Amino acid sequence: GLFAAVITGIAAIAPPLVLGTLAGVALIGIFANAAAAALEQPEYREAAAVTFLATASGMTVFGLSAAVWGLILGGIVLAVTRRLAAAKQSSAGGK
Repeated sequence: GLFAAVITGIAAIAPPLVLGTLAGVALIGIFANAAAAALEQPEYREAAAVTFLATASGMTVFGLSAAVWGLILGGIVLAVTRRLAAAKQSSAGGK
């Protein structure tokens, strides 16, 4: 647009920390909406939380990054949660 040159010039002289902070602030709303959507459905809430926490931890174990561990741990939690819910439902239906 019209002010692209001005904004580019300002960004060029700004310290990198300021630009990183502005980018982080700009993404807060997007992150909040994504987190709310991921945690909205109760049957997936625990798996979504575990996936997020493991991924955000930054851990690396056996050469596997946090993103991989997040998927693995979230998948395990989801499988266990579904199995427990199915067992609870079948035991309640049998009474």
